[in-house]
Parts: sequence; C-alpha cells; structure tokens
Amino acid sequence: MPEGILCIGAAPWHGMWARGQQFMDRLVRRGHSVLYVDPPVTYLSPLKNRALGWHGERLTALRPGLWVYRAPLCLPFGNMYRVVNRLNQRRLARRLRRVIRELGWRPVLGWTYLPGTADLLPHLPDLFWCYDCADEHAAFPGLVNPRVVRDMERELLSRADVVLVSARQLLERKQKYRSDLVLVPNGADVEHFSSAPEGDPPADVRDLPRPVVGYVGAISEWLDQELVVAAARAYPRFSFVLVGPVTVDVRRLRSCPNVHLLGYRDYATLPAYLKAFDLGLIPFKVNALTEHVNPVKLYEYLAAGLPVVATDLPEVRPFTALVRVAGETGAFVRAVGEEVRANSPAQKRARLEMAAAHSWDARLDLAWQAVTAARSRTRLNHRDPESREQT
Repeated sequence: MPEGILCIGAAPWHGMWARGQQFMDRLVRRGHSVLYVDPPVTYLSPLKNRALGWHGERLTALRPGLWVYRAPLCLPFGNMYRVVNRLNQRRLARRLRRVIRELGWRPVLGWTYLPGTADLLPHLPDLFWCYDCADEHAAFPGLVNPRVVRDMERELLSRADVVLVSARQLLERKQKYRSDLVLVPNGADVEHFSSAPEGDPPADVRDLPRPVVGYVGAISEWLDQELVVAAARAYPRFSFVLVGPVTVDVRRLRSCPNVHLLGYRDYATLPAYLKAFDLGLIPFKVNALTEHVNPVKLYEYLAAGLPVVATDLPEVRPFTALVRVAGETGAFVRAVGEEVRANSPAQKRARLEMAAAHSWDARLDLAWQAVTAARSRTRLNHRDPESREQT
C-alpha cells in the first residue's frame, strides 16, 4: 500500500548520493510519496563553504510523488548545545507542518538519519518513526560535542519505532541501548554502475596516462592523503584521479603531478568515470568514524567490475576474496601495483556477480520488511494492551 514518507536526510538531495537518496528514490518508484528534507545549514556554514549560500527556504517538486525541502538557515552549534538543537528542531517542525498543509498531503512514516531529530519527534507525534543509523555521528570532526550527540542519539534510539543500522560495528555499539536493531548494509545501484555508456571517457580523464587509479567520494578528514601521496610517488607513471568535493587542505595531494583532483561530479556521470578507472581505492584512515562505516563506494566499484584496494576497515574484511585489504602503508602501495597488473576478465565477472547480491533494491527490501513488521507489531499492541504487557 502506498505511504507518505517524511525523510530527514543526512546529505542534500542534489549533493553526493548516499543511502538516504537511494532508499527514497526507490520508494517513490514503488509508488510511495516522499518529502525529503535536506540537512540543516546554519548561519555559519556559508562562511566555511560558500557553495552553501545564504539561502532562504525552498520547496521543489522533482517529479510526481517526490518533493525536496530546504529549510531556512538555522542557529549554529546544535551539535554542541542541546538547547540550540531543541530550538532548531521546534522551528523546523513548525515549518514542516506548514509545508505538509500546503501540499495537502498526509505522511504516516518518518524516516530520519540525524541524531538531532530526537528533539523533532515530540513535535510530530503522529508519525511512525524509523531511525536509519548509517554513521557514528559522535565521531565526526568539526563543531560537535560527542557527549551531546551521543545523548541525542540514545534518546532517538529509544523514541524511534524501528531502528536500522548499516554496519556490524554500529549494531554492536548501539545494541546496549536497544536490542531490536535491524542490520541493513549499504549497497550499490548495480544497474547504474554496470552499464556505463559506450564511447570516449569524460574529457578530464580521456588523455591521462594509464593505468588510472581512481577514488570517488568526499575528500575530507577521513581520507588518508599521505597514503594516496605514497602510492602516487611509488608509481609516477600511474594517474591518480579523485572525484568528489574537497573540504580539507589538499596541498599535499596537489604537490604530486600525477594526482588529479576533479571536484564534485553529478551522480549520473559517475559510471563513465569508473569505466575509465583501472582500479578503485578506499584509502580511509582507520579511526572511530570509519570503523563504523559500510563504504558505499566498495559496492559501486564492484558493480563497475573494478579491482579494489582498501585500508583495513571492518566492513571491508568480509570481501577479501575479491578486495585487497592492506593494513599499513607499504602493503597498500604494493597492493596498488599488484592489483592493477593482476586484473582479468574472470575476476571482473566475479566482482559483478558479487555486486549483484548487494543492490540497493535488495537492501530496501530488507529495510521495508523491518519497517512493515514493526508497524504490524505496533498496531497489534495498540489493539491488545494485555498482549503488549506480556511481550
């Protein structure tokens, strides 16, 4: 049965596509209607990133059944001071109620990716809430007080009607606060990445010396620049191409003439870039943040048939039959050269077969089953208070 879904996203709809956009896009395709709310932008954010702009609120109808809402700028320090977050969430709730009225639409399901929405739920009590936990939010750098974020998340874990987690490490860490978590790993748009268009590669990689060693994702604090620099210097005839927005100082990367920073590229163009790669990199630092990450790029690289070299992340270890995992710099650098040379059609077929088992459609099936089952239990308990007490 089609449902109305209010989604509080962790990434802007028109930014780098991640789990939230993938799930919501597919839910719309399945006949549901979605109001996707871009993550909050504070009054300070445009000072750090001018691309964010000093914008007002905007509601955009992208296609039948899908709207994207951008709220006005909000107060900074919401992840540092709980009182600020409460003010921001109360204000957002008022605006969301108004937008919903203007649309003449009635959502029944709330789907959130942000711990701060613990203070939003009490203002939208009629929704059945799913918390889809895809990151260890308290470990993010920047204007974050880990204690405040952990406290908000603990309340959200308690208040949400169903909780999904994207990684085993998240499952183990959050189970002490809630026992009925449902593990739904990340995946890839297999059809999108396995069917790159025929013809020449994108112009900005077309004439680069081969092999091309590529990375797709944010160039942020969790990217191990020293590891990339070490590999680039070890293989001066290789081209190292990084596709994604840059949010940190990258002078070390720019010092290598065979490292090419292309910046953000639209999701629709990414298969053409991956088709131009000879190897995919996941050069993440191993820390409290990345240990809880189930990297989407792993599945996307496999869906493109690429050999992959990754640092020793817990969520990558189960894929060592087809992915090279390296725990230190020397091993990582050696693996880059060896995997480029060892690639074969048989290995590519094996990667494509593995990717097919990890599609976003299959992941959404798991997620929707969990949500549906939780809603059924809630309805049953509301009908039968004695049964609820017994359980």
